[in-house]
Amino acid sequence: MVHRLAQILKVKYVLVGHAVEPDRQKIQTDYLWAGSGFADNVVYELEDTPCVNVICGTRVNCYASDVQLAFPKDQMLKDFGVESYIGAPFLHTDGRLIGLLIIMDDKPMEERELYTSVVEFFAARIGTEYRRQAVEDSLRRINENLEKLAQERTLELQRAFESLQQTQKQLISQEKLATIGRITFGIAHELKNPLNIIINSAQLLEEDDLDPESCKKATDMIYQHSQRANTIITNMLRQARQETDMEPEWINISEMLEHCLDVYVRSLTDVDLKTHLIVQKNITPNVYANVFDPPSIERVLINIIDNSLYALGDKYKKNKNSFTPTIKVDLIAADATFKIIVRDNGSGIPQKHLANVCDEFYTTKPAGEGTGLGLWIAKQNVEKNRGEIHIESEENQFTQVTIELPGQQRIQEVQL
Repeated sequence: MVHRLAQILKVKYVLVGHAVEPDRQKIQTDYLWAGSGFADNVVYELEDTPCVNVICGTRVNCYASDVQLAFPKDQMLKDFGVESYIGAPFLHTDGRLIGLLIIMDDKPMEERELYTSVVEFFAARIGTEYRRQAVEDSLRRINENLEKLAQERTLELQRAFESLQQTQKQLISQEKLATIGRITFGIAHELKNPLNIIINSAQLLEEDDLDPESCKKATDMIYQHSQRANTIITNMLRQARQETDMEPEWINISEMLEHCLDVYVRSLTDVDLKTHLIVQKNITPNVYANVFDPPSIERVLINIIDNSLYALGDKYKKNKNSFTPTIKVDLIAADATFKIIVRDNGSGIPQKHLANVCDEFYTTKPAGEGTGLGLWIAKQNVEKNRGEIHIESEENQFTQVTIELPGQQRIQEVQL
């Protein structure tokens, strides 16, 4: 535009510049046409120049000739040999000065009215362009700020998510360790008996006058009860195992359920509850489950039994004289599936909580007594092993947990 103005009006100098903030007493040229091409941009003071009169008005200020005589202190007019000058401001929508369009020539302007109209028109057009650029710059900065803010927030969310994942892993590990810890007393009791027999048999073998039959009997006892202790330890290590087999395997779910119920009931530390507790069980023998991760199913059973005994203990503390704590465990086999049903007459689950009890970090236990992960992990493990879990409950009446898994009943002699 600057170049075309110089060509069409046949003038030597055309410049467009913006006012330097904050006082706007200087002009920084953005485009400066001088003679036959663009020159380097300059900054110059407005004082004692014809531009002072331009910024005071809202239209065109014109000196058709002898401009140097009118402004003898303006060195640029002298350096450029300027004879005529015409300038117009371009403004913000609120009237603030944006900058100036200035046309100068080394000869007088003969067509003053034409030049004035052209400069006024193009000043308005240039002002529109400057305002558009200002808006675009503002939008660009806003977008950059928004993008930066979005990146920062995304990074914060990513860090929070990673922290949450780490916390979740820790809590899940703690929950699994807690499940193992719940049966520690029972395991200790189970190990104590075979170890005592092994120790007694070993002491018996130290006697010099021991007959061959008694020696054989003591040796057999050591072997049998060492095997029993080894089985107990193996089961405990299975509980600590984290990896999952890729292929499903058959396990005797009847024996597993019997073991979990027996061990956990015997590991109760509340002697009063343990004394009055009624255990009813109807476990079909030799039911085999086809599962990917046997230890996870064992943890599910322990968690469900633990929840039942917790609810029974909670209700028993409040109603010792009128309440008989009862837990009923059933294992019912069908053609290709089986159901484990654990029912207690404990404190139950309020209806408002029932739909969420399997949600992650959701717990109805008092602060410090539950992580909200037990039933969530149980549900994940059951579904991972192609099963389903259903919970029914009525507050202060009962809770019933039903687990359905693929499996079938087999005769005891079947070899796996």
